[in-house]
Amino acid sequence: MYFKDCNEFNIDQFLNKKYKFYAHIDENDSKKEKETLKEHTDRTQYYFELIFKNKKLEDAFLKIENTFFDGYSENLSKIFREMLINTVILHDIGKLNPLFQSQKMKNKIIKDKTTLNKYQNVITSKHSLISSTVYLDYYYNYIKTEYKDLTKEEKQIARLFMTLNSHIISRHHSDLGDFESYMSNLNKKRDSKILAINKLIRDEDIDLFNKYGVGLNQKKLDTIKKSVDSALKNIPKEKAICLFIYQRLVYSMLVASDYYATSEYINDVKIASVGQIDDIKEIYDVFKNTDINKKIEKYKNINSNQNEEKSFENVDINVLRSEIFIESEKSLVGNNNENIHYFEAPTGSGKTNSSLNLSYKLFELNKNLNKIFYVYPFNTLVEQTTKSLDNTFGNNKKVYEKIAVINSITPIKQKSKDKTKDQSDDKAGNQDEYEDSDYQKFLLDRQFLNYPIVLTTHVSLFDTMFGDRRESCFGFYQLPNSVIVLDEIQSYKNSIWTEIITFLNGFAKILNIKVIIMSATLPDLNKLLDCDEKTTTLIKNRDKYFLNPLFKDRVEARYDLLDQEFDEDVLFDHVLESMKLKKKILIEFITKKSAYAFYQRLKEEMEFGDNDNALIELMTGDDSIYERNRILGMIKSEKAEQDGIILVATQVIEAGVDIDMDIGYKDISILENEEQFMGRINRSCKRHGIVYFFNLDNHNKIYGDDYRHNNEFTLLKSENREILQNKNFTDYYKRIFELLKRRNNELNENNIDDFFAKTVANLKSTEIKNRMQLIDDDDWSTTIYLCTTIHLEDGTIIDGKEVWDNYKELLKNNEMDYAKKQVKLSQIKSKMNYFIYQVRCSERPCYNDIIGEIYCIFDGEEYFKEGKLDREKFENNIGEFF
Repeated sequence: MYFKDCNEFNIDQFLNKKYKFYAHIDENDSKKEKETLKEHTDRTQYYFELIFKNKKLEDAFLKIENTFFDGYSENLSKIFREMLINTVILHDIGKLNPLFQSQKMKNKIIKDKTTLNKYQNVITSKHSLISSTVYLDYYYNYIKTEYKDLTKEEKQIARLFMTLNSHIISRHHSDLGDFESYMSNLNKKRDSKILAINKLIRDEDIDLFNKYGVGLNQKKLDTIKKSVDSALKNIPKEKAICLFIYQRLVYSMLVASDYYATSEYINDVKIASVGQIDDIKEIYDVFKNTDINKKIEKYKNINSNQNEEKSFENVDINVLRSEIFIESEKSLVGNNNENIHYFEAPTGSGKTNSSLNLSYKLFELNKNLNKIFYVYPFNTLVEQTTKSLDNTFGNNKKVYEKIAVINSITPIKQKSKDKTKDQSDDKAGNQDEYEDSDYQKFLLDRQFLNYPIVLTTHVSLFDTMFGDRRESCFGFYQLPNSVIVLDEIQSYKNSIWTEIITFLNGFAKILNIKVIIMSATLPDLNKLLDCDEKTTTLIKNRDKYFLNPLFKDRVEARYDLLDQEFDEDVLFDHVLESMKLKKKILIEFITKKSAYAFYQRLKEEMEFGDNDNALIELMTGDDSIYERNRILGMIKSEKAEQDGIILVATQVIEAGVDIDMDIGYKDISILENEEQFMGRINRSCKRHGIVYFFNLDNHNKIYGDDYRHNNEFTLLKSENREILQNKNFTDYYKRIFELLKRRNNELNENNIDDFFAKTVANLKSTEIKNRMQLIDDDDWSTTIYLCTTIHLEDGTIIDGKEVWDNYKELLKNNEMDYAKKQVKLSQIKSKMNYFIYQVRCSERPCYNDIIGEIYCIFDGEEYFKEGKLDREKFENNIGEFF
């Protein structure tokens, strides 16, 4: 209905019928008929409209119209819609390029060398810029003649979207690029490629297509630039974000539609769905039927008639978890119209299970929703939630196949395939289960996030939202009408908290996204905004839970080591005393170097001292998934319960690691991390836990551009100890917000208003990407691959050298179908993660083999000692970890 009255561009009438124009040929099948330009255009339009329909995007585009066109005539909306659908129809019109036809399509429509040389000199065999030029030329004249009743201001806005669409067309085979750069190139007085192309394709001696309009000239390009500049001048933040959304959404939809159309012709793969949730009931019913949720429902029914304020003294912890589950759901239902919901609950209170319930409840309340993203700061948290979903949905194949993990360590998801009746098990075991078309579908699903439920990391989500690479934008069209559960958003640098919440509010409004932000230490980011954005706090009286003895007094914070003269010897002696208690002890350092050194010292004490029965383990970010699981199993073992265990760790232990320890030691960092660490101690609330804080390494180097590392916000100050004790993080964040607001108003590159008015409004993609990066790139990073042998829990042995050789062979294989190769590569890369380390090298390391920028060392075992990386030997021979 949205495009019902739009005048669609007729390519058949446009192209000169004496020529035949092709869009694609199948180089692997010479017998297959070439795909005509009209056929490809129709296919692309079909998929564009399929995405539009399945993702229910009409409302998003109506909101874009309302944001930009409020108060203007209906004709402005009409031309907006026409230009949008014709962006798709004209995206490949530049393939009429005679050089493209002859060189790419083996179709010599023009043999005259003089004519071909003209194309060679101006544009070679490319087509995207020709398409954008035709689009710009056509619509400049179309607006002038067919929409002459538009006011001057309306024409400026129309030309803005006309030019933006032409930019999107010009980039649909490349990275998004900066719109501002496109505008600069558009108006190069002495060397305007747009004018050169326009003149070339209008050459009457070639006569490629029927004429339209009067053609572009410098005066018209100047008019376009003035119109765009006027339309963008002083636009408010809301419109700047809306324009940013429009650009990425249309670019994402066009690229996806083009991919799907091409894949249909080349691989005979027809996309029928873009991974939306069509029926939440089949998912929600399974979730409600788990043991834990049936108990919560039973508790809810028993206590439903109790209106008075309940007393939670001397209750089981599961009562508090049930109450949090029920209260958060009730608050959500009562505030369903809001887009952003804050869910703050103590560590160990069942936030994951509650958040799953909230995401499904939102679907019951909002019929347009069709996708869920569960987003976490670390892969360990992704793994933990994946296990939770495994336990919930693992026995229901239909539901389980809707879930996919998207991160750097998980292979591309392959949906199970039913065997044919004549396919015996023996035969199936000796052949590939899938056909090339299956692999093509698997790859497209991964590239464009075609899964109903996605588990991913903040880094991956922010790349989709703000990255400037073509691949980054692939899945942007999946964001509208989705539920996004953001866990631990405070984990990343607070220097961009204002930008994050500003964009989230804008995305939620325009794209109908429901956002749940959850944490045990949750900053109300909306307080950073000048305007009053409505949000929901799902737990109204947080103190009812946070100050309950089961959470508040579960762990005693001790500052003995922080208030005395301190060095590593003091810590070591203190830990030795604790070892005598035969308890489970967790020691966290903020640098790997300190963790390794302390671990080695404890191992030596165990070997030569009186504690030869003690279990001592080390866990850092260097450990493989297998090694981490082995350690966690050891912590839960009967021997650890009886004799105690010491786990030396880095901050990898703070989140996503399900352990329950008795005594903790922690090098101080930011206050949120202290709370996360305390969540690993006495997690079951069945005994008394103690955490000793100390100050060894300089946390300033770790956290960089983050106000929270300042001493005034750490446990060095007594007021912050009180905040940690009483879990009153509101006061803590209030002080940080004051600093952030001051920073946002500085008259420099940090100024928040300038960022949205000058950078976002002008669609400077690279600058936006750089500003919104959660983790800064490290130019000194070097990737080292150590060949070792890993034994998994199920008995599987993974030989690092064999994995490396398989990777090399697969890269060299140019006969394998591209999609199949990419799926196989993702499987091998998943195994390669067991053996890869990131280091800083002052010079090129000694290596045995190299692929790209990965340096392989065959004798990797030499750098391990008792199953642990020998950090000192590694750094002496190769480089420094980070």
